[in-house]
Amino acid sequence: SYHNLLILCCLSRGVYSTQPSTSTETETETELNLNRASLLMIMIIGIIRVAAALLLTPLTQRYLQPFAHARTDAENEVKLILQRIEEDTLKLRDEVENAYTQRCSIETLSQCSRGSFNGCSSVFPNQQCMEADELVVEACGGGSGGGCNALWDKTTSIVSIPSALAQGTDDNPTDPELIETACYTLLAEDYMRTKYENDEIFWDSYNVQPSWTYFGAHNGLFRKLPGTVDEECGNYDPRLRPWFVAASSGPKDAVLVLDVSGSMSDYGRMDLAKEAAITVIKTLTISDRVAVIAFSDYAYQVHSDSDSGTDLLVRATNENKKLLIDSIQNLTDGGATNFHAGFQQAFDALERTIEQEYTSGCNVAILFMTDGVRTAGPETDEVLSLINDSTQRLATLYNRDTKIFTFSLGAQADRLATKEIACSTNGIWTPVGDFDGDLVGAMASYYKLFALGLGDDTEFTAWVEPYEFFWTKQMGTTNSAPVFDRSVDPPLFLGVVASDVHMDAFEQVLGENAQSSTMLQRFIRLSTAQCPKIDLSDCQLEGLRYLAGGEEATCGICNSTDYPGIIPTECPFNPDLPKNLWQNTDVEGVKYEDRACCEIG
Repeated sequence: SYHNLLILCCLSRGVYSTQPSTSTETETETELNLNRASLLMIMIIGIIRVAAALLLTPLTQRYLQPFAHARTDAENEVKLILQRIEEDTLKLRDEVENAYTQRCSIETLSQCSRGSFNGCSSVFPNQQCMEADELVVEACGGGSGGGCNALWDKTTSIVSIPSALAQGTDDNPTDPELIETACYTLLAEDYMRTKYENDEIFWDSYNVQPSWTYFGAHNGLFRKLPGTVDEECGNYDPRLRPWFVAASSGPKDAVLVLDVSGSMSDYGRMDLAKEAAITVIKTLTISDRVAVIAFSDYAYQVHSDSDSGTDLLVRATNENKKLLIDSIQNLTDGGATNFHAGFQQAFDALERTIEQEYTSGCNVAILFMTDGVRTAGPETDEVLSLINDSTQRLATLYNRDTKIFTFSLGAQADRLATKEIACSTNGIWTPVGDFDGDLVGAMASYYKLFALGLGDDTEFTAWVEPYEFFWTKQMGTTNSAPVFDRSVDPPLFLGVVASDVHMDAFEQVLGENAQSSTMLQRFIRLSTAQCPKIDLSDCQLEGLRYLAGGEEATCGICNSTDYPGIIPTECPFNPDLPKNLWQNTDVEGVKYEDRACCEIG
């Protein structure tokens, strides 16, 4: 090779130009012999390398290049599959957004009365037994021995509502917006049915069954197709799912700052704090980075990055989330309450993470949870200075937009300090009751704010880390996209559409296990492509505060009439809203196996 020839030329020149002036003849002869030996060795190595290259080139072309080409073909095929899924998700989003524009029509409301099926209490119109090669539900026998296992309806969508939000007769919602949501999403059922039929054809070539398509509303309502029976009635909340928050907030660095002082033992506040923190942790995805800071007299990080060995934010993988949740559950209360220490530890962890490039590269959310009583450390004014100086530093040095969310935990909590922190730092304060039935809604202010940064992006979709599906026990992933009312400014966040995808096809094409690190990295790349850009007016931010905690949570900047695009407008025909959404409640109160199974194996 040219490289070897160059070495030979340089060495040869060095040998024959040697002119010792002070050495003896013996020393000179020895040096020349060593140089000649070195030259001979280099020549031999060069000959071997050239010969090897000549011999291996045909083998490389024959065996390795086809492998490389096959690998490229496989990657391209997967890209096409992913592209198809994303396009379908965006089409479903368009259908739901179009349906929303018709939510107040008399026809929509009249069709909605007794027009939906409840996942817990309804018999479906076209239900049939699942084949064993379609889905396996172990509680129903799994179709063993040629028997049936569970019922489903491929032509009908079902609706689920968290029990705390379904307070009417026969588990109907009473909130007008929830009723409107059930009505307008019913208009998207035809598209969902057609999509499933097309998916059956497409996935058949990979010997893979299509999975569910669904919509989760910002108010907690959930509609999915095919229709299947809910196992745990009233427990499913789409806002708790990673696919929902991934599509509504995009990638982020999230730091939870948790009060563990002695006063948190009063009125069960410590349990409420743990539940609130775990609720947030569960919603995070692999595109996010997260840390949990506990503080009392001092502050510390409850779980650090094992790879770096330092207190950095960790990627929100399923494994890391489990470790964080275990750490939160093991926290104990005691000591005084030092707000300054908690915030200082949070900002230190953020800056270390950003400097070492372990960050999501996107927006920063600090969620501060306390009973609101500061008993140690610097005064509130110094805490405010720390927060404002630190957020400015992150913006100036690292171009990071940091939002502060404060939560007063418990009905007896002191709310003055936490609200003051939010109002003085362009943040949002939320009061959380002792027995808040809608804790998910109470903790939702952070993703609702970030969702506003995605309203102008019509191409954004999110992917989540492969996980085990509840029904099939197979590995799968979910692609999701945010849904908006785009007729107002800023666009009003309505919820998230999503499609589940089994990993079997990807495993077949790529020859990789769904849980492999290579597969995980592929979805990490897909999930970190878009950072929401948040640009809110003072009145829009005030509107978000109103959503988070009512008039009490606002900072006195604007009137409620000045919240365009933030507060949903009600239909003018509220008296005409249907009182009963369910087509039937024939299996209400019946145990799961008797509702779900066509034959118990």
